[in-house]
Amino acid sequence: MAESVSIDVEESENHPLQGTGVADGFFNQKVINLERFVLVMNFILELPAAVFDQLSSEHKPRYALLSMIMSFIMLFISIFDLVYKGRKGRVAWRIRGKMPWFYYPYPNPKPFGTFPDIIGLACSIFQCIFTSITYSFLSRGASNPININVWPVTFAFGLLCARFSGNPPEKMLTSLERRLQEFSLAELAAATNSFSPENRIGPLSFRIFVYRGELADGHQVTIKRAKADTGQWRKEFQKEFESELTLLSRLHHKNLVRLVGYCEDGDEILLVHEYMKNGSLYKHLHDENNIEKNSSMINSWTMRIKIALDAARGIEYLHNYASPPIIHRDVKSSNILLDENWTSRVSAFVFSLMCHEPESECMPMEIVGTPGYIDPEYYDLTVLTTKSDVYSLGVVLLELLTGKTATFWDVNEGNGTSLVHFAKHKMKSEKLPKLLDSRVNPPRPFEVEAVELLADTALACVALQGKDRPNITDIVANLERASTLIEARAWSLSGSS
Repeated sequence: MAESVSIDVEESENHPLQGTGVADGFFNQKVINLERFVLVMNFILELPAAVFDQLSSEHKPRYALLSMIMSFIMLFISIFDLVYKGRKGRVAWRIRGKMPWFYYPYPNPKPFGTFPDIIGLACSIFQCIFTSITYSFLSRGASNPININVWPVTFAFGLLCARFSGNPPEKMLTSLERRLQEFSLAELAAATNSFSPENRIGPLSFRIFVYRGELADGHQVTIKRAKADTGQWRKEFQKEFESELTLLSRLHHKNLVRLVGYCEDGDEILLVHEYMKNGSLYKHLHDENNIEKNSSMINSWTMRIKIALDAARGIEYLHNYASPPIIHRDVKSSNILLDENWTSRVSAFVFSLMCHEPESECMPMEIVGTPGYIDPEYYDLTVLTTKSDVYSLGVVLLELLTGKTATFWDVNEGNGTSLVHFAKHKMKSEKLPKLLDSRVNPPRPFEVEAVELLADTALACVALQGKDRPNITDIVANLERASTLIEARAWSLSGSS
C-alpha cells in the first residue's frame, strides 16, 4: 500500500509573519514545538506503517487495514499542524518534495496486484484528494501559501503503470521459504562424495536422481537432483521444483517428509529432504527378496495397520489442517517412506494442488498420477477433490492387505488386472482370509476384527463414485480403532502372562 502523503510547508518570503511582541513570540514557539512533535510522530508511525504495507502484499488484508489506520493517523496530525501554520495562508500546488520513504516490490505478478494492494493504492489516492479538500476548506481566505507535495500521487500512478509494462520477477521466496536452509552446490557435492554412484539411491525418472548424503553437521539427508539440461523440459522441471518448494516449506507434520533446504545454482536444481532410512513401502511390500513370513519387518498385521494409520494421518493433515487444503494427487506405496522407527511419511509433492475448501472441486489442466492409483472419477470427468486422494489411499490399503501391486498379471485369469477389480471380485466370491497376503501369519483371534476393519475401510475408499467414499477423518478414525483393538488385546495378554 502506498504511504500517506508527505507534505512540506514553506513560509512565503513575500508574506512575513504578522504581529510582534510577546504574544506572537509565544505563538511562534508553540508552532515550532508542534512542528517538532509532528516530525517525531511521523517518523515513529512511518516505520510500522511500511512494515504493514509489506505484509499486506502477502495476502494479509488485516495488515492492510492496520496500515490504512496508521496512514490516517499521520494524515490528521498533518492537518492539525497545517491548520496552525496556515491560518492565514492559501493552498498552492507544487511539483517538489521528497519521495515517500518505503516502497517494496510486489511478489504478485497480476497487473493490479492482490486485493490488499488495490485497496492500499486506492486509499493512498483518496488520502491525497481528501487532504487537498480539507486543506482548501480550512485555509479559505488566507494569504500565506501552504505548499503540498504531490509526488506521492505521481509515484502511485507510476507504480500502477509499471504493473502493465514490467516483467514479474523470476523468483521471489516467501517468508516461509526463507526459513529453509539454502545450500551451495559445493556443500551438497561434499555431502554426496561428488554425487558418486555409490551414494545414489535410485532414479525418480530418467532425468531426476536421488542421492543419500551426510551434511557437515552429521545429519543424513536425501538430495533430489535434476540432470543438467535445457529447453522445454528444463522449464517444466523448474515449475515442478518451485511448486514442491513452495508447498513443502509450509508443511510441518510428523507423517510428512520434511524439506530441509534447497540449492539453486545456475542450471543445477536440488531439493534436500530428511533421509528415510527404511526406504519406501513399495520396496518392502514388493521386494523380490521378501518371500517369507519373517523376511521383512512389515510382515505383521500390527505393523501394517500402524503404517496405514501413519499415512492416513499425513493425508488428513494435508486435507484438513493445511491452509489452504492440499490435494496430493499421487498417493501410492512408493511415495510412502519409512523412517528409522518404521513410521510412515507421505512424500513427493510435485503434483500437489492447493484448493480453497477441503470438499471443493479443482479443475487441473492435466491428469497426473500413476496407473492403478488414479481415481476413475478424476480420470473420466477431470474433476479433482480430496476424495481422489482417498481412492489412491484405498489402493495402498489393499496393497497392505494383499501384498499385490496396484496392477498385476492375474495368472488365473490370464490377463492383466487392477488390484481394485481383483479385491472387489474376491471379496464378493470368497472370504477375507483368501485375499490376505500369505507372507503374513493369519490374523490371530484378537487381530481378526482389526484386519476386517482395515479391509472394509479399503473397499469403501475405492468406491466408484467420490460421494460414496469416506472422508479422510473417518478413515483415520477407523484405522485408530483397528490399531487400538490390537494394542489393547496385546497389552492384556502380556499383563496376564
